Amino acid sequence: MPRQKGFTLIELMVTVAIVAIIAAIAYPSFLKSSQKGRRADAKASLTQYSQALERCYTEYGFYKSGSCSVLTTLQGVGYNTAHSYYLVTAPSVTTTTYTLAATAVSTGPQASDSGCTIMTLNNQGQQGSGSNTATSDTGNCW
Repeated sequence: MPRQKGFTLIELMVTVAIVAIIAAIAYPSFLKSSQKGRRADAKASLTQYSQALERCYTEYGFYKSGSCSVLTTLQGVGYNTAHSYYLVTAPSVTTTTYTLAATAVSTGPQASDSGCTIMTLNNQGQQGSGSNTATSDTGNCW
């Protein structure tokens, strides 16, 4: 009697189990890596608006100027970042200092980025991050 060719059910189930184990390990790493990559959207926008405020300071002599159009929007509704993962606002602006904040959009993929849902940048170039529940840099976001 000739030998039949093919796979047994046991061999197929072992293969499926191995693939499931690999996927269970790889998928969370993929999600973390994707979130880390999307943080560049906030970093770029914070840097861009920081430079715009510095231009206002150079032109008008202080950050909080009614002639500074970027400040008016930042203190109002804010700006969406290029890929709309974050909303950039200016929660604190005086004549000589400012703090910009990029907050993850609550319905976006960055909302679950623990410790990095809020990224900040001030006039001295100090970078900070945290979440809605904690303001310390728990995720080393920058």
